[in-house]
Amino acid sequence: MHKTLNNKHENLVIITAPSGAGKTTLIKNILAHANSQAYKVFLSISHTTRQPREGEEHGKDYYFMDEKEFNDNISANEYIEHAVVHGNLYGTPRSQIDNYLAEDYKVLLEIDWQGAVSVLEQYPNATSIFISPPSIEELRTRLENRGLDSKEVIEKRVQGAKLELEKATQFRHQITNISLDTATKNLLNIIFRENHG
Repeated sequence: MHKTLNNKHENLVIITAPSGAGKTTLIKNILAHANSQAYKVFLSISHTTRQPREGEEHGKDYYFMDEKEFNDNISANEYIEHAVVHGNLYGTPRSQIDNYLAEDYKVLLEIDWQGAVSVLEQYPNATSIFISPPSIEELRTRLENRGLDSKEVIEKRVQGAKLELEKATQFRHQITNISLDTATKNLLNIIFRENHG
């Protein structure tokens, strides 16, 4: 039984990338492909104490909650990992992941490298993937073109990315997102063992 459970842990897919490397777009592509093929895939939804941004939905983008509820969940050991990011709490719910793994779903977890390392300590057989930009210069250009952040924030993200890229070797698979199409095919190959040649 323990072996079976560990085998299912391989269906937990941890995806990490520096901000601007294209992780969110790649995950959307994976989910769209999974739906078209009727694959059983679930994107883990984090809990957070931050306020919803415009267009975000409770239960779809995040589970939004107050600090008391979040801290109660910490006490109940509900999180595989949790962290404070920019003054807000974020947590990865354990029961949600375990329930979907038990039902033979592929569970995608979009998470930063520190959270990923913490999850891998508890799910050592999980499939871990690090997505890199083609270069730091290209990452800077993408962040500037997004038009979401100030120069200071972009600089902070670029410096953070340099540190994150040093952690890539801690992940079982590494993909450089030069072309979205190629990176999507590489991801599909890793997650679903689809060979796109």
